[in-house]
Amino acid sequence: MVAGMLLLIGMISLIASVLQPNTTNSWLSLFQNWLIVIFKLHAEFSGTQADLLHGLNLLDIVILSLVGMLCLSLSTAFRKAGKIWSLIAFALSVVGIILFIATQLAGRSTVMLAVLIISFVMLGNKVFSKVTIYAGILASVFLFVGDLTVGIHSNIITILFGIGYILLTTWFFLIARSLYQPDRVS
Repeated sequence: MVAGMLLLIGMISLIASVLQPNTTNSWLSLFQNWLIVIFKLHAEFSGTQADLLHGLNLLDIVILSLVGMLCLSLSTAFRKAGKIWSLIAFALSVVGIILFIATQLAGRSTVMLAVLIISFVMLGNKVFSKVTIYAGILASVFLFVGDLTVGIHSNIITILFGIGYILLTTWFFLIARSLYQPDRVS
């Protein structure tokens, strides 16, 4: 739920910066995770530089950590193969955090691979709805492709990246909803 809220706040900060382009709200920049920066680069927002992706960002580390904790905690809900794959997704999150701290650039996109793996693992579990599963799969694919294509200016990539961001935010809330329904947990 916290990861979804952080992404939602990032989305709100993006919308606020679009509605008030000439104001400099320093608090808005606090909620600009790497996905918002990549979206701005694809959408060619004026003043957005690729340099914003360089350097440590505590919010990015928190989001990576939350995805890792989600993968680890879901591993207890899955049976054999699902447990192994969810632990692999957790390991990807840990590797992503280490890479990001070491390079201050690389590693954040591993979270999309972790989301993709966990979403596929959810296919074999009746706790999560198909909407949740496919939101995670589409979000991870759209965001991963968008992350790899930074610098390529395409309206289609920008739109798909924006859809991916919305789907990822929704995915977190759908997982929380599924887990807060104790009668559905097997």
